Amino acid sequence: MRHTSINRTAFWAALLVMALTGCTKLLDKHPLTYTETPAKPDSTLTLTTAQGLLQGVYGAFKGAGYGPGIEVNVLDRITNGDVVSDNCYAGGDNPDNMALDLFTYNSLNGNISRDWSDYYSVIGAANNAIFQISPSTSPTMSAGMKNQILGQVKFMRAFEYFDLVRLFGAVPLVINPLDATSSESLIKSSGGLRSGVDTVYDAILSDLWAARASVLDPNVDPSKFTVSKGAVNALLAKVYATRAPANWDSVAYYCDQAIPFYSLLPKYRDLFDINHKNNSESIWELQYDGYSSSVGNWVPSQFIGDGWKKFETPTNDLIKAFDADGDTTRKNASITFVNYGWPDKYWTTPTVYPVLSKYTDPNNGLNNMYMIRLADILLLRAEAYNAKGDIANAAIQVNRVRARANLTPTTAASQTDMAQVIDTERRLELAFEGIRWFDLLRTGKAKAVMNAQKDANGNILYHVQDYQLLFPVPQSQIDLNPLLAQNPGY
Repeated sequence: MRHTSINRTAFWAALLVMALTGCTKLLDKHPLTYTETPAKPDSTLTLTTAQGLLQGVYGAFKGAGYGPGIEVNVLDRITNGDVVSDNCYAGGDNPDNMALDLFTYNSLNGNISRDWSDYYSVIGAANNAIFQISPSTSPTMSAGMKNQILGQVKFMRAFEYFDLVRLFGAVPLVINPLDATSSESLIKSSGGLRSGVDTVYDAILSDLWAARASVLDPNVDPSKFTVSKGAVNALLAKVYATRAPANWDSVAYYCDQAIPFYSLLPKYRDLFDINHKNNSESIWELQYDGYSSSVGNWVPSQFIGDGWKKFETPTNDLIKAFDADGDTTRKNASITFVNYGWPDKYWTTPTVYPVLSKYTDPNNGLNNMYMIRLADILLLRAEAYNAKGDIANAAIQVNRVRARANLTPTTAASQTDMAQVIDTERRLELAFEGIRWFDLLRTGKAKAVMNAQKDANGNILYHVQDYQLLFPVPQSQIDLNPLLAQNPGY
């Protein structure tokens, strides 16, 4: 459980509680490690204070002190990206997770409500930092250093809005701290109304372009948690591949700007070994030091281990996909069959079933988490080549990834066949990294793929409707802000 008091101007979730109660306490939060700042911007704000604000946003993003990021950016990223997709069943016994798996969720779903609040909590920390740092003219901080700090913060804000717009569609676009002087001013300063999808994407791109102009080049900082131009270029490529219609020229350009600075690790399994943190393939990586240090990553303990039925159980369909491709390398590095004695209705031998074992240190909290890594961008570059009819160069990128998995080169000879190869390759390479559902959405395959899913006995599992391709706005948010509109169908 998480508990804390938080800065009222910093967090969207808090604003909605305050709008109703006037209270500044957001339940179920541990303290976040960010620096408290004056209520008004200060032109004399020093470099030390600005760096403290920056570290506060990094801390909020990764969930330091088990703040919002540890769930929305790690645990729920895998739930939303893999459980909602054809990669995982919910596992465990959490009804909110099960509803997400079965597409029976509604606006009262606890995971969805938590994610909405946690995304806006991180965005609120970023808004507060930008608001405080921007007007500073302190001689302790050069213009270049100030812009580097602001660029990193804007990248993280863009990252959160990218998730929000893909999960919920139109969302309130809040880019300034909120006026907490009264409940009415809170609602008014939040914008209340949901901004159009294109407006949100424009804001994401604006933040990323600002970041690209100012942040450090790749390989300058040994910690891959520090936002670099490589991370910005990679995220720009992902945004241009997702915003409809996809801009494949921009995808190609930004992939090409990122790819040369990174290289694939020779062994796939090493990617998730705690001895290979911040490796040559990592583009942006959340850092965790273990339970005995500053902050441990408890999320892998949710996936593997005895004592209770774990979450995110790999699906029959995913196992079949690994086997059909002859992909034992990535299968064995990602999945372990266990007999803990806990029943699982999706498997013909109920107490023997697969668990997600890609993250190798569930006991000590030492696993870092990739937000972006090179294989993702190589396969995205292959998509951009294929979209332009350049199958040969698409195959080169695909085969780089397949070779590492000890697989033979692709024989795809048409755009259609290559598109399917890339889809499968992305699924197997990036399984359990929170990417699959977003791939299905942006390629327009989500409904058809999910409605074709069967259990071990051949029974159809899902009947997904078009409206379910977006999450509902949490009812709690609508109750607190009458200007918010619900997504159709809910």
